Amino acid sequence: MIPPASTHGLTLPDFLGIGAQKSGTTWLHDNLRAHPGAFLPEPKEVHYFDQKFDQPLETYARKFSSAGNRVKGEITPAYGILPRDTIRFIRKTLPHLRLIFLMRNPIDRAWSHALMSLSWQVNRPFADIPEAEFLEHFRSPASRLRGDYETILDHWLAEFPPDRLFTGFFDDISLRPRELLQSVFRHLNLAPIADWSPFPVERISYRGSGHSLPEKYRAVLTDIYHPTLRNLHRRFGFPCDRWLAAADGIL
Repeated sequence: MIPPASTHGLTLPDFLGIGAQKSGTTWLHDNLRAHPGAFLPEPKEVHYFDQKFDQPLETYARKFSSAGNRVKGEITPAYGILPRDTIRFIRKTLPHLRLIFLMRNPIDRAWSHALMSLSWQVNRPFADIPEAEFLEHFRSPASRLRGDYETILDHWLAEFPPDRLFTGFFDDISLRPRELLQSVFRHLNLAPIADWSPFPVERISYRGSGHSLPEKYRAVLTDIYHPTLRNLHRRFGFPCDRWLAAADGIL
């Protein structure tokens, strides 16, 4: 077990966005940065707890040193799949931390993830990607772990009380973006917003998109994620109705 670090005199985050990858976290980051009571460092993904965990906690704290009295935090979607020991360390080191997790239909998330990894990140035309590479990516642990929302949530909730974790849905970014943001603000104890003009509420752009999911790949991803969709529907109900209906061929 990783022992908790001393936090005396350090300015550390009040919240973490822990994913899910390709589920609107950049949109959330941009809108939280527009709130006058919030502070998020740039660039968006700090990656301290997954890629830079060998660095002193003081190095991480410097990211938040100019926050003043604002609510401070960062969003790194890779944190969702952190090892249990690291989550336990976060809980012991930051006992008052709040968490945000956005979910997207895991089929659509996996497709966007594959496009990002196989196309835009390597500057490779979509038409040049063989079918076998898409199928390998869909079935890879890197993709499947990020779409296993139940395990992600269970691991974090094993260490944090349920009221510390906000779960939201990607669909609401287009259907009810202001309501979604106000719910996040309440969770973080940020003041509600009346004037939305400074907020990029209507702007969502995420790389790894631009190509609709072909039916041959949808069938593969539906086979992979259908049990997950059933479980998510049992756990969350209405927000997952359309996800399960689409997988069942009703939509």
